[in-house]
Amino acid sequence: MVDNGVLALFDIDGTLVRGARCHYQAFVHAVRKFYGVKDDISGINYAGKTDPQILMEVLELSGIKETLIKQHLQDCLDYMTRYYLANVHRENVQALGGVKKLLGELQRRKVLMGLTTGNLEPIAHAKLGRVGLDSYFPLGGFGSDYPQRRCLVKKAIKCARQNFGYKGNSIFVIGDTPRDVNAGKSTGALTIGVATGRYTTHELEKSGADFVLNDLTDKNEFLEIIF
Repeated sequence: MVDNGVLALFDIDGTLVRGARCHYQAFVHAVRKFYGVKDDISGINYAGKTDPQILMEVLELSGIKETLIKQHLQDCLDYMTRYYLANVHRENVQALGGVKKLLGELQRRKVLMGLTTGNLEPIAHAKLGRVGLDSYFPLGGFGSDYPQRRCLVKKAIKCARQNFGYKGNSIFVIGDTPRDVNAGKSTGALTIGVATGRYTTHELEKSGADFVLNDLTDKNEFLEIIF
């Protein structure tokens, strides 16, 4: 039940957690299995992109024709999910500093929380489950819904209104990349950039974030923003 009219939509990687190496390995094995791509793909900037978007970029850079990409794309994404779920127990993913305390406080204050992440939905839930964070997020927009990040925010907001009775307009999109900021602003939401990923506070400010934090360790600083 939503009591205070605040909706907080969080990115996952670089915002809530770090160290999801198994997710990267899922990409490596999937593109090798379905497209024969054995190139080193570690140099690509994945930050803020959706899984389908990353996959398309990897394959295009490897010279795979568009028709062949589309032919096997869903099978490749499905395989990524299966691979991740089968290997998540090996994952060394860790919650970033302050995250657990902040989410607990937001839950206590009856803030409705959701996800806006490029992760495929089963991967998102499994990753957060690994660090005990999944139960905080009953809704979201995922890479398995749309390849465009702005659509994920729209989907999460729509879900909050239709399925959880959210009627407020105090919507915050929280992420560590300019893509998170741009996606949030495209829907009219307020944006909180968190410099716990590869982007600095200056870069997040330059991207147009309404608020910028070094990290999420000071829950009172975050609460002051959203309330």
